[in-house]
Amino acid sequence: MYSEYTLYEWVGVKPELAYSGEIKQAVLQSLREELEGQVDDVMGIIISVIDAEVQGDGVLLPNDPQIYFPVRYRVLSFEPILQEIDKGIVSDAREFGAFVSLGPTDGLVHRTQLMDEDVDFVQEARGFKGRETGRTLNVGDIVTVRITQVSKGPKRLGVMRIGLTMRQAYLGKDEWRQKKEGGQS
Repeated sequence: MYSEYTLYEWVGVKPELAYSGEIKQAVLQSLREELEGQVDDVMGIIISVIDAEVQGDGVLLPNDPQIYFPVRYRVLSFEPILQEIDKGIVSDAREFGAFVSLGPTDGLVHRTQLMDEDVDFVQEARGFKGRETGRTLNVGDIVTVRITQVSKGPKRLGVMRIGLTMRQAYLGKDEWRQKKEGGQS
Protein backbone atom coordinates (compact mmCIF):
# COMPACT_ATOMS: atom_id res chain seq x y z
CA MET A 1 0.00 0.00 0.00
CA TYR A 2 1.27 3.44 -0.88
CA SER A 3 1.10 6.03 1.88
CA GLU A 4 2.10 9.62 2.45
CA TYR A 5 3.59 10.68 5.77
CA THR A 6 4.28 14.13 7.18
CA LEU A 7 7.27 14.25 9.52
CA TYR A 8 8.92 16.91 11.63
CA GLU A 9 12.57 16.67 12.70
CA TRP A 10 15.96 18.33 12.68
CA VAL A 11 17.74 17.74 9.37
CA GLY A 12 21.50 18.00 8.98
CA VAL A 13 22.78 19.80 5.89
CA LYS A 14 26.38 19.89 4.66
CA PRO A 15 27.88 23.41 4.92
CA GLU A 16 28.55 23.68 1.18
CA LEU A 17 24.85 23.04 0.52
CA ALA A 18 23.59 25.22 3.38
CA TYR A 19 25.59 28.23 2.16
CA SER A 20 24.55 27.78 -1.46
CA GLY A 21 21.77 30.35 -0.94
CA GLU A 22 18.72 28.11 -1.34
CA ILE A 23 18.10 26.45 2.03
CA LYS A 24 14.93 24.64 0.98
CA GLN A 25 16.68 22.95 -1.95
CA ALA A 26 19.66 22.06 0.25
CA VAL A 27 17.36 20.45 2.84
CA LEU A 28 15.43 18.57 0.14
CA GLN A 29 18.66 17.27 -1.37
CA SER A 30 19.93 16.14 2.05
CA LEU A 31 16.66 14.37 2.85
CA ARG A 32 16.51 12.65 -0.55
CA GLU A 33 20.11 11.43 -0.29
CA GLU A 34 19.52 10.09 3.21
CA LEU A 35 16.02 8.61 2.93
CA GLU A 36 15.03 7.57 -0.59
CA GLY A 37 15.28 3.83 -1.06
CA GLN A 38 15.62 3.13 2.66
CA VAL A 39 13.42 0.67 4.54
CA ASP A 40 11.75 2.13 7.62
CA ASP A 41 10.11 -0.09 10.27
CA VAL A 42 6.91 1.96 10.27
CA MET A 43 6.68 3.51 6.82
CA GLY A 44 8.13 0.71 4.68
CA ILE A 45 10.21 1.58 1.63
CA ILE A 46 10.63 5.33 1.27
CA ILE A 47 10.12 6.07 -2.39
CA SER A 48 10.41 9.84 -2.48
CA VAL A 49 10.70 12.96 -0.35
CA ILE A 50 7.88 15.01 -1.85
CA ASP A 51 8.35 18.38 -0.24
CA ALA A 52 10.12 20.07 2.66
CA GLU A 53 9.50 23.28 4.57
CA VAL A 54 12.19 24.77 6.81
CA GLN A 55 10.54 25.82 10.09
CA GLY A 56 13.27 27.99 11.62
CA ASP A 57 16.94 28.95 11.79
CA GLY A 58 19.77 26.46 11.57
CA VAL A 59 21.92 25.50 14.54
CA LEU A 60 25.49 24.27 14.85
CA LEU A 61 26.51 21.44 17.15
CA PRO A 62 29.99 21.03 18.64
CA ASN A 63 32.29 18.77 16.62
CA ASP A 64 29.72 18.39 13.82
CA PRO A 65 30.23 20.17 10.50
CA GLN A 66 26.56 19.98 9.49
CA ILE A 67 24.02 22.72 10.06
CA TYR A 68 20.72 21.44 11.50
CA PHE A 69 17.38 22.93 10.49
CA PRO A 70 13.93 22.18 11.92
CA VAL A 71 12.01 20.80 8.96
CA ARG A 72 8.49 19.57 8.22
CA TYR A 73 8.55 17.26 5.20
CA ARG A 74 6.40 14.75 3.35
CA VAL A 75 7.44 11.33 2.07
CA LEU A 76 5.77 8.79 -0.22
CA SER A 77 6.31 5.20 0.88
CA PHE A 78 5.32 1.65 -0.01
CA GLU A 79 4.45 -0.71 2.82
CA PRO A 80 3.50 -4.24 1.77
CA ILE A 81 0.63 -5.49 3.93
CA LEU A 82 -0.05 -9.16 4.63
CA GLN A 83 -2.97 -10.56 2.60
CA GLU A 84 -3.06 -7.46 0.37
CA ILE A 85 -3.75 -8.16 -3.31
CA ASP A 86 -1.55 -6.34 -5.83
CA LYS A 87 -0.86 -6.28 -9.54
CA GLY A 88 2.69 -6.71 -10.74
CA ILE A 89 4.90 -7.69 -13.64
CA VAL A 90 6.98 -10.86 -13.72
CA SER A 91 10.52 -9.45 -13.76
CA ASP A 92 12.56 -12.66 -13.60
CA ALA A 93 12.08 -16.42 -13.52
CA ARG A 94 14.41 -18.92 -11.92
CA GLU A 95 14.19 -22.64 -11.23
CA PHE A 96 12.82 -21.95 -7.72
CA GLY A 97 10.18 -19.36 -8.67
CA ALA A 98 9.24 -16.08 -10.26
CA PHE A 99 10.08 -12.55 -9.13
CA VAL A 100 7.23 -10.06 -9.48
CA SER A 101 7.85 -6.31 -9.57
CA LEU A 102 5.39 -4.53 -7.28
CA GLY A 103 6.71 -1.08 -8.17
CA PRO A 104 9.49 -0.04 -5.81
CA THR A 105 10.43 -3.63 -4.90
CA ASP A 106 10.12 -7.24 -6.02
CA GLY A 107 8.42 -10.16 -4.34
CA LEU A 108 8.98 -13.88 -4.87
CA VAL A 109 6.35 -16.40 -5.92
CA HIS A 110 7.82 -19.82 -5.12
CA ARG A 111 7.23 -22.36 -7.90
CA THR A 112 4.76 -24.23 -5.65
CA GLN A 113 2.65 -21.06 -5.41
CA LEU A 114 2.46 -20.26 -9.14
CA MET A 115 -0.49 -22.45 -10.14
CA ASP A 116 -2.84 -25.10 -8.78
CA GLU A 117 -0.76 -27.77 -10.53
CA ASP A 118 2.86 -28.85 -10.87
CA VAL A 119 4.96 -26.64 -13.12
CA ASP A 120 8.07 -27.10 -15.20
CA PHE A 121 10.72 -24.40 -15.52
CA VAL A 122 11.33 -23.54 -19.19
CA GLN A 123 14.81 -22.00 -19.38
CA GLU A 124 14.54 -20.86 -23.02
CA ALA A 125 11.29 -18.98 -22.40
CA ARG A 126 12.40 -17.71 -18.96
CA GLY A 127 9.18 -18.94 -17.46
CA PHE A 128 7.02 -21.81 -16.29
CA LYS A 129 4.51 -24.15 -17.89
CA GLY A 130 1.72 -26.03 -16.10
CA ARG A 131 1.94 -29.80 -16.55
CA GLU A 132 -1.83 -30.39 -16.78
CA THR A 133 -3.27 -27.26 -18.42
CA GLY A 134 -0.26 -26.04 -20.39
CA ARG A 135 -0.67 -22.55 -18.93
CA THR A 136 2.48 -20.44 -19.18
CA LEU A 137 4.00 -17.73 -17.05
CA ASN A 138 6.85 -15.73 -18.56
CA VAL A 139 8.91 -12.64 -17.86
CA GLY A 140 6.84 -9.57 -18.75
CA ASP A 141 3.45 -11.11 -17.88
CA ILE A 142 1.11 -9.01 -15.74
CA VAL A 143 -0.19 -10.94 -12.74
CA THR A 144 -2.38 -10.51 -9.69
CA VAL A 145 -0.73 -11.70 -6.47
CA ARG A 146 -1.46 -11.89 -2.75
CA ILE A 147 1.21 -10.91 -0.21
CA THR A 148 1.72 -13.86 2.14
CA GLN A 149 4.96 -12.92 3.90
CA VAL A 150 6.90 -9.75 4.71
CA SER A 151 10.23 -9.84 6.48
CA LYS A 152 12.49 -6.86 7.03
CA GLY A 153 16.21 -7.13 7.50
CA PRO A 154 18.28 -4.72 9.58
CA LYS A 155 17.48 -1.09 8.79
CA ARG A 156 21.08 -0.37 7.80
CA LEU A 157 20.86 -2.99 5.02
CA GLY A 158 17.56 -1.68 3.66
CA VAL A 159 16.35 -5.18 2.79
CA MET A 160 12.76 -6.35 2.63
CA ARG A 161 11.67 -9.81 1.50
CA ILE A 162 8.14 -10.29 0.23
CA GLY A 163 6.55 -13.70 -0.32
CA LEU A 164 3.66 -13.95 -2.78
CA THR A 165 1.11 -16.49 -3.99
CA MET A 166 -0.95 -16.88 -7.15
CA ARG A 167 -2.74 -20.13 -6.20
CA GLN A 168 -5.90 -18.65 -4.73
CA ALA A 169 -9.07 -17.71 -6.60
CA TYR A 170 -8.83 -14.61 -8.81
CA LEU A 171 -5.04 -14.57 -8.71
CA GLY A 172 -2.52 -15.15 -11.51
CA LYS A 173 -2.73 -13.97 -15.09
CA ASP A 174 -6.01 -12.39 -16.24
CA GLU A 175 -6.32 -14.86 -19.11
CA TRP A 176 -6.32 -17.78 -16.63
CA ARG A 177 -9.38 -16.36 -14.88
CA GLN A 178 -11.18 -15.64 -18.13
CA LYS A 179 -10.78 -19.27 -19.20
CA LYS A 180 -12.12 -20.51 -15.84
CA GLU A 181 -15.14 -18.20 -16.02
CA GLY A 182 -15.84 -19.28 -19.60
CA GLY A 183 -16.04 -22.91 -18.51
CA GLN A 184 -12.68 -23.97 -19.89
CA SER A 185 -9.66 -24.86 -17.82
